[in-house]
Amino acid sequence: MLRLRILTALVAAPLLLAAPAVIINATPSYASEQAEQSALKLVEGLGQKAVEALANNKLSVEEKREQFSVLVNSNFDMRLIGRFVLGKHWRKANEQEREEFLDLFNTYIITTYQKRIGEYSGENLKILKARSLNDKEYIVNSEIIRPAGPAIKLDWRLRNNKDNELKIIDIMVENVSMALTHRDEFSSVISQNGGKVEGLLKKLRSHIAEKSS
Repeated sequence: MLRLRILTALVAAPLLLAAPAVIINATPSYASEQAEQSALKLVEGLGQKAVEALANNKLSVEEKREQFSVLVNSNFDMRLIGRFVLGKHWRKANEQEREEFLDLFNTYIITTYQKRIGEYSGENLKILKARSLNDKEYIVNSEIIRPAGPAIKLDWRLRNNKDNELKIIDIMVENVSMALTHRDEFSSVISQNGGKVEGLLKKLRSHIAEKSS
């Protein structure tokens, strides 16, 4: 059901960074430059903090996991992502189901990728450039440079929320949206359970219990 595929990057991408991001291309429009630079700096800062946690041998695995959770919830708009991946089923769900789903989705992301904390093997993130999609959304282009194997194209989509805070709302790995991947998978699970959101909640509970054991 909840296959990982290349979906690793949605929140595990910060765990793949090995050096401060490098900006190698400036934006042409001075009018949007500040906003785009803010997007660049958010991704860059995320990478630097991940590196500090991964490289700190004084931290236990559990402490690194805690820092990972903080990085996810402070840099990603998990509520918005959660609503998006639930898609049309968000309207069908009652308030209790919605809140439980958002809580389970957040925990699912953390528990799914926390094991990767001990698998870091020297990958670097190189930031290429940023561009505005509109007055609220931005794309930051980057690559994961691996010690062995070709670079992986990694694009970050960011949006200003209602409080005008810039948050990551999606990651595209080789042009594949991780949010859309989750949305398709979750919709399939719900369809297989008679269109009931409870079917997905049950799967998520089971998945989290398995990964936490």
